[in-house]
Amino acid sequence: MKRKTTAFALGAALAFGIGANTYAGTHTMFQVTINAAAMVATGDVSFVHNTPDVIQYLYCESQGTNAFCAARDLAGLVRSCSTANPAHLAAIHSIGTDSYLLFRWNAAGQCTSVTVRNGSLTVPKV
Repeated sequence: MKRKTTAFALGAALAFGIGANTYAGTHTMFQVTINAAAMVATGDVSFVHNTPDVIQYLYCESQGTNAFCAARDLAGLVRSCSTANPAHLAAIHSIGTDSYLLFRWNAAGQCTSVTVRNGSLTVPKV
């Protein structure tokens, strides 16, 4: 009897998708968002590239052991930061055309955090 109950529970869990995270077909479409008070900028690089406006941008660039990240939202608000932190540089070097990017800065304009997500969640660049 215990085996039948276990098999039934397993079958029900699989039927209802319990225990499995599935994001097939799910895409994020984040335009540039800048929260100046929280000192954070974020967005999907490819989504921003694909928008018809000529206002938004979101990028990071590296030159040797230094890097710079910048964002401009639809309202025209611009924020940027620079860094020489090896962990930030590693994240920046992983940015692709379909990446999600989030960066934070301090009052001196230095990056305090750089987060990059690569995967199937972002809309591809066209």
